[in-house]
Amino acid sequence: MRHQSGTMKQDYNQLLQRPEWKRKRIEILNRDGHRCKNCGNTKNLQVHHRQYIKYSRTGAHVMPWNYEGRLLITLCHSCHELGHQQVKIQTKFI
Repeated sequence: MRHQSGTMKQDYNQLLQRPEWKRKRIEILNRDGHRCKNCGNTKNLQVHHRQYIKYSRTGAHVMPWNYEGRLLITLCHSCHELGHQQVKIQTKFI
């Protein structure tokens, strides 16, 4: 997630250290054959959220591991960064 505030970015990075995310990340990496779905690279892999989901009532984001697999994709660091530079990720409110 892209956040303007350093605190929000830090909080998000802490969520990515939780076992729930680590399990989800491995699930997606395995599904995608441990390859970037954009360029085929096998190094510096990350799992990218194709869409962000927020709760309408509170404005809070859904926890990163509570996304359906279809909303997650394996990308290498370079493709992930380039994607965020070129495309604004949509946010869905539920």
